[in-house]
Amino acid sequence: MKPNLYLSSKKSGINRVKGFTFIELVIVVILLGLLAATALPRYLNVTDQAEVASLEGMAGGFSTAIAIAKAQWAAEGNSRGGPTTPSDKVAVNYDGKIIYMNEFGWAANTNPNIDAAADNQTATECQEVWNSVLQSAPTSTINSDNRDDVRFFISVISGAANDVAGNTGDVCRYELIVNQDANATATHYFDYDLVNGQVTPVTPDNS
Repeated sequence: MKPNLYLSSKKSGINRVKGFTFIELVIVVILLGLLAATALPRYLNVTDQAEVASLEGMAGGFSTAIAIAKAQWAAEGNSRGGPTTPSDKVAVNYDGKIIYMNEFGWAANTNPNIDAAADNQTATECQEVWNSVLQSAPTSTINSDNRDDVRFFISVISGAANDVAGNTGDVCRYELIVNQDANATATHYFDYDLVNGQVTPVTPDNS
């Protein structure tokens, strides 16, 4: 009987198939590690640049919005030193939304039943301003324990603002959440001075 040359060659071919040797696997792992070490810093840098750009873009939009509200307040004949009590505080209609202004003519809150003084601000009022002056405002929270699934954490810094006469006012802080930990230190945020209306972005590059 003649030998089956096809089966013989097939069997021989199977025997010649080899996997990676241990040394080859080690080399592959080392190469992957080197690639990761090179690419990761660049990825992190791009991510940080995106966060900075996002924060600065929001700060710019917010600054423009409150400046428009201030201009409307002034155009309607109001001046510095206006009333802030719930019954007398000044309101402007900003794109269909009622916003109450403080004594310096800056957006303070939207609740008709609370004071609008620049030195009596709460985080809730800062959030009201955020949601009112921005079109489709990014999600936010004033609860430090609830930083998941929102973009900004809003707080108030009491007494951090000053007017030209040396009187203190408050600052609204809008923090871009890059760390969900309740005790995380803010690294990307902008401050809204309720006395002079200045909006100041702070990022790791300029903090």
